[in-house]
Amino acid sequence: MVLFEIFISYGMAGLLLIALISSIIPIPTEPVVFGLLDVGKKPELVLLILIAGSIAGAYIGYLLGKYKIRKIIPFHDRKKELMMQLYFRKYGAFLLIVSPWIPIVGDLAPMVAGIENYETKRFMVVISIAKTIKCIGILYVSIKIIDIWTLFPK
Repeated sequence: MVLFEIFISYGMAGLLLIALISSIIPIPTEPVVFGLLDVGKKPELVLLILIAGSIAGAYIGYLLGKYKIRKIIPFHDRKKELMMQLYFRKYGAFLLIVSPWIPIVGDLAPMVAGIENYETKRFMVVISIAKTIKCIGILYVSIKIIDIWTLFPK
């Protein structure tokens, strides 16, 4: 697909950009990771940039939820708002840990955390763990696919 080829052509800067974008809107990073590994980029560098971009993108989503979207969607019932915040504080870490693996909807979890005033430090720790695990999974699967793919003659 032409869009992914553009990101691949920009190398690591393209990977950083798509990792940032994909944490806010649902665009897959996997084709770019696969493409960069296929052209011989170092897996360690790809992993570090993918992790950094994914975490930074999630933080941008969190800030959008906390400061921008919250102004657009005002809560009229203060009691319900407090109940939702307590619920998110109790179960939010679990949601944030699994959210990177949930297609489309998972990209909204950082925004929801921001809307619900989830503690920033806690958010960063949990989302960093979640994004790191997912990025390692993406890289591992991409390397295995390339290894299998090279077994077959062209």
